[in-house]
Amino acid sequence: MSQEDYEFQVNKQFLRFKDKDVVISLKNREEDEGKVLTLDNYLNTVIETDNGIKFIKGSKIAFMAIKDSK
Repeated sequence: MSQEDYEFQVNKQFLRFKDKDVVISLKNREEDEGKVLTLDNYLNTVIETDNGIKFIKGSKIAFMAIKDSK
C-alpha cells in the first residue's frame, strides 16, 4: 500500500456508522437523526435527514450512536 492510499483511509471504528441510521448528539445539546452518507477521520459527517442532506462538523459532535431498528 502506498503512502498516498494510506492517507485517505477512514478509521474502521468510524466506518461502522456508514450507511446506518444514527442519532448524533451535539455539544450544544441538540440532536440530529439520519442515515450517514459519508464521514472522515475528523468525524465530519454528512447525513440524510427527512429535511434533506446535512453536514455536521466533527468538532461539534459529542457522540454518535446507531439507532435501534425497532
